[in-house]
Parts: sequence; structure tokens; C-alpha cells
Amino acid sequence: MYDPYSVLGVQRSASEDDIKSAFRSLAKRFHPDTSEGAADKGRRFKDLSIAYQILGDPSKRRSYDRGEIDAHGNPRHGYRPRPEPEAEPERAHAETTTKTKNGKDGAHVNGTNGAHTNGAQTNGTQTNGEGASSAFRSAFERAFGSGSASEAKKSRVEDLFSEFFGDRSAGRKKPAPNKGLDSHYDLSITFEEAALGGTRRVKLPAGKRFDVKIPIGVRDGQSIRLKGLGEPGVPGGQAGDAMITIKIEPHPYYRREGHDIHLDLPITLNEALHGSKVKVPTLHGPVTMVVPPGANAGQVFKLKAKGIPGYSIHPAGDQYVTLQIVLPDQSDQNLSEIVKRWEAAHPYDPRKKFGDI
Repeated sequence: MYDPYSVLGVQRSASEDDIKSAFRSLAKRFHPDTSEGAADKGRRFKDLSIAYQILGDPSKRRSYDRGEIDAHGNPRHGYRPRPEPEAEPERAHAETTTKTKNGKDGAHVNGTNGAHTNGAQTNGTQTNGEGASSAFRSAFERAFGSGSASEAKKSRVEDLFSEFFGDRSAGRKKPAPNKGLDSHYDLSITFEEAALGGTRRVKLPAGKRFDVKIPIGVRDGQSIRLKGLGEPGVPGGQAGDAMITIKIEPHPYYRREGHDIHLDLPITLNEALHGSKVKVPTLHGPVTMVVPPGANAGQVFKLKAKGIPGYSIHPAGDQYVTLQIVLPDQSDQNLSEIVKRWEAAHPYDPRKKFGDI
């Protein structure tokens, strides 16, 4: 049975701080961009967010403990609440109007906890059609910020939420009146700049120059917003923003998958047969890797923390090295004869796993 306490790994008697700490720790660990989070395609991360939606809200937690709502915040059918002498001060009532299919106002829903409805059912994580991202936002505000935080803290919550779910889910602010138009530009950067971050000096068509800070691990097609560097607004109004779309140049031998880097490493026949210490290029400089005797083409070795550097809540990625046995550019008659004689004396089938083909 799904239980939010079990999902967060806390006791039912856990304090609010214990619950918040458990959620923060597990959310960082199972974020979809981490290796553990990617392994289950973010399902564990989503369960954690839903669980914290219930347990991170004292009012919803009490409703769940009393059996009023289920683990997803839905009202339990047939629940008969006990009469209470007076309403709890935290449960301020708000009125929400639902829309029927023909667009007219429908039933009114009283209460914010989803415990009681009048002809319409609300969901603890979705109300009036709001998506899961808006439900998760409140969980993040409680875990990583504060409901009554300053503007700086609220901005930090927005940054965290945008980092976890992407800019499309972040809070949408209404444009300022008399604000100028945003300007859009493409910026081509190298594979190394995208992985390691840096600063680029950019010149706009109008001649204006400015520095663009490239964040670590930026992805192809991602946009960087430079506030106030777009088209000017009306006199006294605010200028628009400059939107820089990143275009990453392909690398001749590195490939990126998530936060990991992949590299095909050519080795000689002798290095494969007898083993060797070979130099391997990485984003952080060359390292020496041991190739064991009898190594095969396609064998993969991991260089820990040699991928995308760690940033924010993301740990450093790894570099995966795949061996490729490469013969000399020019054929050698002696080598060919040696191989033929050896194989005649020691026949083997490298494709036997394919069966009878």
C-alpha cells in the first residue's frame, strides 16, 4: 500500500523539520538528471514530491492521519468527520468556482484541503485542472524556501523549481507595462564550453558588446536570458530582454549522455593482447588508464567524475571509455600469416551468441 511516510522513510511521529530534511535529501538523490533518478525515469522523484505534498503541509498531514484524504490528497469516500468544537486556525476557507463542459460556472468548492466538496471532486495535488508541476511547486516552496520568505528566497525557490522541471514550468510573470520587445540571438559554442561553462564576449548587430556567462552543463537549444538588453521600451518604460539560444558544436570524439561523457578509444592489437597503460583525453586533461591483458573491442571502462562537473544539486558525471582495436593502416603479410596459422590451430566463433545464422 502506498504510504507517504514510507516513501520519505520517516516515522509517523517525525517532526516537520525531519520530513523536510528527508525530502530535500531524497529529491536531490533521485532527481531525473542523476544516475539513480534516470534509472527509473523519474518515477521515484515524482512519488517523493507527491508524498511531500501531503506530509509537508501540516493541515493535509492531519487530514491524512485522520483518514480524511488518501495518500494522493483525494477525499476518502464515506468518511464521516468527527464534530469539532471549532475550526482550526490554519484551515482558512477559500471559494473556487469550477467550470462545466459548456463553459458555465459549475459547483462551488469550499475549503482548500480537498476534504469536502459540493458536487465536484478536487485532488490534493491538482485543483481546477492545474498540472502536476504546480502541485510540486508548493512542495518545493516548503522544502527549499518559505511560504513567507523574502523576495530573495522566493527567487531561489523559482530557480530551484526551474532547475528541476525546466523553464516551461517556472512561475510565469506578467510582462511589465511599456516594456520593450525581447531580442533573440543564436550563440554557437564549443562542446568544452557547454560542458565546463565559461564566458563569451558577444557583439550584437547594433554594435553593442556584452559578456554572456555560459553555465556548466548547458544543453543545445537552451536559452539564456539577459535582462534589459533587448529592444528599448517607450520613454520611461523598461527595456526588453536578450534571449540567447545556445547551439553546441559537435565534438570530433566526445559524446554526451546526460551528465556523462562517452569516448571510443583506439588501441593496438598488442595493447589488447598484452595489456598496457594508455593516455586517455578527458575534459579535465589527459589521464592514464590501465588496459588489462586480453582486452576486447567494445569493453567499457569508467573514469569516475571525469564527465560534466558537479554543479548545484547535480553530482559530477563520469566518462565511459569504449575500447576499439585498430589494425595498422597498411596490411602486413607476416602478421596475416601468423594470425591464419594461430586461428587454424585454435578455431573459435566470436558470433556464437547469435545462434545458427
